[in-house]
Formats: sequence, structure tokens, C-alpha cells
Amino acid sequence: MLNHIVRRGVAHLQEATPEYMARLQQDAELYEKAGPDMEVSPEEGLPVLFTAIVFFLILASIRYTLGDVVASLAMIESPSTTAIVEQKLPAYADEELLIPTEANVDVEITVINRKPITASLCATMRHLRSVGGFFARWRGLGVNMLYGVAYALVSSILSGTLGLGHTLVSILTSLLLVRLHMLWTHTMIAHPPTKSLLQRIVPRSQCKPLILPTLVYVAAQQATFLVPLYLVNLLALKNFPDDTLGAIQRDDCATLTSLLLRALAVPLAAALIALFVLLPASATLTRIEAALLPADMQPIVAFDRAALVGSIDLTARGSSRALFVAAWRSFDGAARTRMLKLYAKMVGAQIAVALVGMQIMAAEIYIIGGERLTVFYTSARAA
Repeated sequence: MLNHIVRRGVAHLQEATPEYMARLQQDAELYEKAGPDMEVSPEEGLPVLFTAIVFFLILASIRYTLGDVVASLAMIESPSTTAIVEQKLPAYADEELLIPTEANVDVEITVINRKPITASLCATMRHLRSVGGFFARWRGLGVNMLYGVAYALVSSILSGTLGLGHTLVSILTSLLLVRLHMLWTHTMIAHPPTKSLLQRIVPRSQCKPLILPTLVYVAAQQATFLVPLYLVNLLALKNFPDDTLGAIQRDDCATLTSLLLRALAVPLAAALIALFVLLPASATLTRIEAALLPADMQPIVAFDRAALVGSIDLTARGSSRALFVAAWRSFDGAARTRMLKLYAKMVGAQIAVALVGMQIMAAEIYIIGGERLTVFYTSARAA
């Protein structure tokens, strides 16, 4: 959003200068004098538009598959072990004469720590295909779209009727839609259901443990955005370009170092909040939603619900806080590292796809005629 505001501001300043307007007028006159050879029909831009839409859908698919489906599975997956039991004769026994019985047979147990499925992206995608076929990578997408529409409607009603701020609207909307959000999580992490959509919604009486983790998660989201914005005002970074230009002209290394440290404080604060607050809060909410999974629905990855809930009576007073603490602590360093690797892979895949898309669109523009499109664009801007 900030990048969009800056670009719009620069464009507005450019349009306000007489030189820029004169150049646009000159380009328009050149376009009119060029004749039919430089004319561009709208149909010629359709391949570029189609390519942009395709790659946008691919980027959105990567974001949903890795950032939502696989991330939810990684958040709830518990470490699992496999025990191999073997019966062997004692080492001192004569194997030809001794008949194995319960009294003279040694039992050897080998415990193997299984690697989490979500630790490997390829293994996770194979597991998803084995569960729900090719379209399993988008499981829960319909419920996600329903949640997005409901969130937009409720938030617009709350902000329009009550006149509340963005933070309060986000909190109230998330609390009102906790059951729908949990339905989305259950659809992503559980085996294909046999019940209808309405039958899979958890009763309101069982949703009390979701209030605290939802509040913490929404507060963490707002903090990730508001704290860096507050630092921008606190560190007076609004005048950063002018201060930097003046320091460069004066060759003031101390001022340049101070400005650099102040500028790095903003993304560093956002990264720390996202790593130590937002990520555990999101995992805590997802794990509690998984703990409330109905008995007739089973997760597609190993999830030890008994170890998380333990002896907590979900109907007792203070159970929500106890469950929240247990879910927060169960998201250990290994799970956090696995999540960071997953997000790094997601960002890398999106960057790679974006670069390929830009190259293809650049080649299409070159084939259509880059100069013709440039003249057409500048003449349209002048008009």
C-alpha cells in the first residue's frame, strides 16, 4: 500500500510539471503523424493481459497451497515414532536345538523417530494427492472464499453503523466469525468429510476456547502493521529522503549511519513481531481449532490431541487459558524452523514464477511492437 501511495504521489508531481505535459503533447503529435503503421488495436494487448491473469492465478495458488493448506498441516503435525518389535533367540543358545518359547526368547524393540511429512514439500504434496487427488492442494478454498465474503460484509457493517476504528472492527469481526474460520481450518486439515457444510460447523457452546487465541492472533496482526508505522512517526522517517540528501551533500557519515539504523529499525521490528508473536499466535489458534475437531473427523497428518488437551476440562472455568498456554508452548523451535523454511520456499517459488511471467510478457510486448505500444500509451496519457 505504501508503494502504491508513493508511486501515485510521484506520478501526480510529474503530471503537474509543465515539462512533463509538454512532452506528452509532443508524443501525442508524433503518434498522430505516424499514420496507420503505429496504430495499436486493443486486441493486440490481449495476449499480455491473458498472460498476466494466468501468472496472477499461479501466484495466488502458490500462496494458498503453501501459505494456508500446507502451513496449517505443519502447524498441527506432532512428532511421531514407530516401534519395531523383533523376537530373537539368546546369543548363547543353540539355534538348532532350542525351540523358541516365551521363556527363552529375547524381545528387541527398536524405536524410530519419523520425520514429519510437512518437513518435505514434495512429500507433503504427494500426501495431499493421495488423500484428495489433484485438487487437494486447494482444499478448503470454497470455505475460505465464503469466509472472506462474510468478513468483508460484517466488517463493513460494523464500521458503517458503529463508526469503529479498523483495529476494533477486525477484532469484533474475527470473534463473530470464529466458527466459520474453524470450519475452514477443519476442511484443510481433515480427511474428506461425509457431512454437509452446515453439519460440520461446531456448535457455539464448544467455541469458548477460541476467544482468547483469536484475540491474541488479531492483536498480533495489528501489531505487525501498527508498530512499524508508529516507528516511522517516532523516528521521523517521513523526512528521510531530504535528510539523506542533505547528509550526502555535507558528507556527514555519522548522520548517514544514524539514518540507516533508523530505517532498518522499521523492517526489523516487523520481522521480530512476525517471528515471535504473529507466527506462534497463528499456530496456537490453528492447533486449538484442530483440538476441537469433531470425533468423526480425523486429521490427515499425525496430531496428538490427547497430549495437547491432556486433563483439561474444556467446560471448566479457566480451561480456555490453560488450553491456550498448552498450545502456545507445544509450538516448539523445531516446528517454528519448519514453518520458516516453508515460508521461505513459498516466497522463493513466487519470485521465480513472477520473474518467468515478466520475461514472457516482455517477449510478448516485443513481438507486438514495443515502440508502438509506448507511443500509444503516452498519447493516451496526453489525451
